[in-house]
Amino acid sequence: MTTSAKTHRKTAVIVGVLFIIATAFLFIGGAFYGPVFDTPDYLETAYPQRIQAVIGMLIEFSCIIAIPLIPVFAFPVLRKHSETLALSYLVFRLFEAVIFVLVDITKLSLIKVSELYLAADSSNADTIANIGATIQGWNEWSWVFYVFIFAIGALIFYTALYQSKLLPRWISIWGWIAIALMAMSAIFAMFEVALPDAVFGLLVIPIMIQEMVMAVWLIVKGFNPVPEIGDK
Repeated sequence: MTTSAKTHRKTAVIVGVLFIIATAFLFIGGAFYGPVFDTPDYLETAYPQRIQAVIGMLIEFSCIIAIPLIPVFAFPVLRKHSETLALSYLVFRLFEAVIFVLVDITKLSLIKVSELYLAADSSNADTIANIGATIQGWNEWSWVFYVFIFAIGALIFYTALYQSKLLPRWISIWGWIAIALMAMSAIFAMFEVALPDAVFGLLVIPIMIQEMVMAVWLIVKGFNPVPEIGDK
């Protein structure tokens, strides 16, 4: 195996591992802090259960670190086939990571809001509750915006993979379909359409499975050795 091939193989493994971290740690972190922040009585639970929430956020922060590293490591491979798509993917994933950090900071701020709410008298409780509701509303709309940024970046990535044949094309096609389903969940949220948990799962879980399958493929098989085509 040539030095170039070894580098290519190593890059595939790194990108695969980063995808596992970015996807798995997102759901693991959410499993910790979700029951604390994503409930109607979060003002009563956020401060008393702050350790659980912070642990979840720290786990999720590993995901945030992995998000921009994926296009950074993939860039040398993708740019050989389309520098425009490689650079666009890098930009959107960096933007995605910034949004993620802002959302997590505001989620953590609910711990302080909960502390103030629990210590407040009846005359101030409503004001603090309104502050909490405002933060939750900001987080909900930020999630919608995040999904669209994530979707655009993913579409760019899967388009680059499809055109270059770096991975089997069925992986890219699956990715396009899964991204479209996830975008639908954000559209429903925009119009305040309440979805049953089972339906929401059907819209979101496909991209998680697809990314895990793709990550395992990258780790086990690596990128396909195809000719460099460059931009046209």
